Amino acid sequence: MFGVAEGSTDPSSEGAASGIAISCLREAAQRHEKSSAALLDRAVHESDARIGARVVKSQDVPQDVTHLSACIIDNALECTILDTGEGNAYLIDRDSIQVPREHTLSRHPEGPGFPDGGHGSEKKRGGMISHTLGEPRILMKTDFSAVNLADRFLLLSSGGLHDYIKKDRIAEIVLKNGENVEMSCELLVQEALSAGSDRTITIVLVHGHLH
Repeated sequence: MFGVAEGSTDPSSEGAASGIAISCLREAAQRHEKSSAALLDRAVHESDARIGARVVKSQDVPQDVTHLSACIIDNALECTILDTGEGNAYLIDRDSIQVPREHTLSRHPEGPGFPDGGHGSEKKRGGMISHTLGEPRILMKTDFSAVNLADRFLLLSSGGLHDYIKKDRIAEIVLKNGENVEMSCELLVQEALSAGSDRTITIVLVHGHLH
């Protein structure tokens, strides 16, 4: 499991929305769900509930929101991805760099255990996430992407990177360094700083090794 949560407040502050989101992701990983999509869905809704409760409890807390990009990869390199932000996740292969839902091989998760908001209005309201995790909405099947990562890269990042480097340049750096993902991350950080980034730069770069 990998995840990046980017908040609008100092991520080192106690109880920040980004920290709550990552904590909920960790906790969800210890539970047994019917599918990877259901596990990610549970983490998002738990995050939303805890962040909302913190804001209500502490009226002096400034607006605290976060975007969560997360994925679960199994031993066969099957990867389920959820991004509640605006393109904070990229799939990179030899031919392209795309957000997961637009990748040519991407599909929506199948099988039992997929989160379902139900048909009734009460169930739908219960399945809605608030502005603390992006725009208020009900998570749908189309928000989840599944793709095999064999010989592909998955990059999760904060705005300190992807708002300052064009995605084609990101792909160029990643593909040039291949499986040396540490070097790619170092070069991406350097390039973002050179481009004027003054925001937190967080990068998770995963390569699906064929072996």
